[in-house]
Amino acid sequence: MRRKWQNFKPVKAQFGWFWLVQVAATVETGLLFLAGVYLRDAEALALAFVVLLTLGWIFFRPGRIVPVVVRSLVFADVAFWMIPATFSNAVNHSSLGSILLPGILGTTAIVGLLGAAGFLISRGNQAAGSRAARGVAALALAVILVVAGFAAATASTTTISGNAVAISATNARFSATTLTVNHGTVTVDFTNNDLFWHTFTVSALNVDIRAPVKGSRQLSFTAPPGTYEFFCAIPGHKQIGMRGTLIIH
Repeated sequence: MRRKWQNFKPVKAQFGWFWLVQVAATVETGLLFLAGVYLRDAEALALAFVVLLTLGWIFFRPGRIVPVVVRSLVFADVAFWMIPATFSNAVNHSSLGSILLPGILGTTAIVGLLGAAGFLISRGNQAAGSRAARGVAALALAVILVVAGFAAATASTTTISGNAVAISATNARFSATTLTVNHGTVTVDFTNNDLFWHTFTVSALNVDIRAPVKGSRQLSFTAPPGTYEFFCAIPGHKQIGMRGTLIIH
């Protein structure tokens, strides 16, 4: 027994590229679950469940390349949606949460992609990239702090007046399926409460309002009296019920 303890050497933590992938995946999973529960967003919860499965695969099969490749595809998907949403909401001076939430998720996804790339280039060496991985993590934290500061400084609220109508999308459903306004110049204020992009589209009037994650957008247009269909133009969303009727008197 004494010889066993004498030969025992503690395992040092390996803060390399693989560690960076694990950290990014853990943060992303937690944020998606929290956001999904808070927003009651079924799509976000479904994605969070898929992300959780890939996270478990990474932890229970450490150092394997295939789980990291699969996880990098999830990182790429999140980055594809969240980074444009962050910039779009920031440019439009949207609310604090609409800039900060996609900003954190997008930054985390980029970090995960960098970690996955480093891990694959090193051919699965869990200890590779120790100094660089910690540098990327520190830079990511700084970026998140900058995004938070910018969001807090520029966030604003929107108001609507006159011949205007407000509608929102929550859990892949419009808040109303029938909207009624007077003819002339019409203003639509569209808010997306989900973690995925939605649109308010009226093809007959050439109206296409695209709202990113937690974003709000307004559009004014001139419309003659009539009955028009509005819907979400994101593939598959109209088919699952994101449609309604716009009545202009």
